[in-house]
Amino acid sequence: MSFRMKSGSFALMLAILLGLSACSEEAAPVATKGEKMPNFPMMSLSGEVVDSDKLFAGKVVVFNAWATWCPPCRKEMPDLVALSSLLPADKFLVVGLSVDNNLEDVKTFVDEEHVTFPMYWDEGGSKIASRILRSFRFPETYILNAEGVIVEKVAGAFPWASPEIISILKVIQRTGKVPAVEQPASAL
Repeated sequence: MSFRMKSGSFALMLAILLGLSACSEEAAPVATKGEKMPNFPMMSLSGEVVDSDKLFAGKVVVFNAWATWCPPCRKEMPDLVALSSLLPADKFLVVGLSVDNNLEDVKTFVDEEHVTFPMYWDEGGSKIASRILRSFRFPETYILNAEGVIVEKVAGAFPWASPEIISILKVIQRTGKVPAVEQPASAL
């Protein structure tokens, strides 16, 4: 048998083995704009595990993936805290998902910054942020309508507590959709 056949057989065998191992590992659903947010368990800072579908049910959700080591994340956190206090809790929910490696860093930050909305921890971003959200740069925020459909994804820090954003969130609550951006008359 020639070397060429042996190396070809080896490559084929390797491809089959890799294919079998990929099939045996269950693929995580991916969060996609325009589709329902996949369901996943989240761990609170106190260690309680919560089902995302149950937590998000029936509310417009501002779901923010962030980290204490991320300067833009730290900068936008007061706006998220303000937003959570400006919206009626029976219709809206602001939720944080920290991707920090150290839970104590998250707890300290949440205490020092007086974060009042629900906060969860995805150690190192390994289970939710990277696998489901496919987030690797932070902050990243998903807006879900009351049916759990992702209607918008915002990368980077954002002025969440502005009157314009609150108005947009209220439209999403009423219609389930992000309102169309009006073009100025001069642009027509």
